[in-house]
Amino acid sequence: VTVNDTEKPVINGLPANITVSNDAGICGAKVNWTAATASDNCAGATIASSHVSGQQFPIGTTTVTYTATDAAGNLTTASFTVTVND
Repeated sequence: VTVNDTEKPVINGLPANITVSNDAGICGAKVNWTAATASDNCAGATIASSHVSGQQFPIGTTTVTYTATDAAGNLTTASFTVTVND
C-alpha cells in the first residue's frame, strides 16, 4: 500500500495590502506586519517570505510573496502588496 500526500499546505493570516507614506527624509518606508503562518494535514510544513516585516520598502508598489511547503514537497504561494507613497 502506498499513501501519497497530495494536499497542499495552507497559508494562514496573510496580511491585506498595505499602503503607507514614506518616512520623513527617506525615499521609502519601514513597513511592519504580522507574519503569515503555514499549516498542513501532515507535520513539517515550513513557510518562507520574499520580504520580512520591518524591512525598508522603496517608493512604489512591492509584492510580498509567502511560500508554504510541506514534507511531501507540495507548495502553496500567496501574495500581498506594500505601496509606499511619496
